[in-house]
Amino acid sequence: MIGLHEHEGWLLTPEGAAIRPEEATAVVADVHLGYEWARGAAGDCVPAHSLSETIDRLARVLARAETRRLVVAGDLVESPRPCARTAADVARLEDWLSARGVDLILVAGNHDRSLGSSPRPPAIVPSLDLAGWMVRHGDRPVIDERAVIGHHHPALRVGGLASRCFLAGPRLLVLPALSGNAAGLDLATTPAPAAWSDAGLRCLAATSDGLLDFGPVATLASRLRSFVDSSH
Repeated sequence: MIGLHEHEGWLLTPEGAAIRPEEATAVVADVHLGYEWARGAAGDCVPAHSLSETIDRLARVLARAETRRLVVAGDLVESPRPCARTAADVARLEDWLSARGVDLILVAGNHDRSLGSSPRPPAIVPSLDLAGWMVRHGDRPVIDERAVIGHHHPALRVGGLASRCFLAGPRLLVLPALSGNAAGLDLATTPAPAAWSDAGLRCLAATSDGLLDFGPVATLASRLRSFVDSSH
């Protein structure tokens, strides 16, 4: 399919979703709804945008493959504290998905603690087995299982350009943040967690219409430094 990258049975999209076609399920991570409300509570003035941007990205994901279930691999919301406006945004997102025949399931992340007590909480689970892969948030180490995680917000920033990235290996798939507000792990300058050293991860950077393979994560930073040095 145009714009999609196949990896171990997953279809990876430029929007940051991993689709499992035989399950009619899409997985995303780190939506961070209510970012503007959390910033406002801290005294900043940020226009409302996280819900509309989330719906725009998800609309493009849903157009790529039949989807009856959306799984969020943690951090559906920004603030771990109760926020009525954030809870209302979550309800609006769930209504938007329901109108398109899509169920929402949240794998709890470290930012999602308040959602269980909200007036209309989404379906929340600690983890989810999907086609032999365990979907978790990723804020805790993943051991001895094939896993799909979020939490780390991998991105590639080179020469003033930035792109969200998948980190893809035979037993581990790290999703980029769906949110545009999540800064995350800059693969050009920051070493990946040591626990990933033997995971055989490759960096797949999102463009407007596809994914570019930047090769092994283990050597990415040194290869980028060599490229920058040779271009001066």
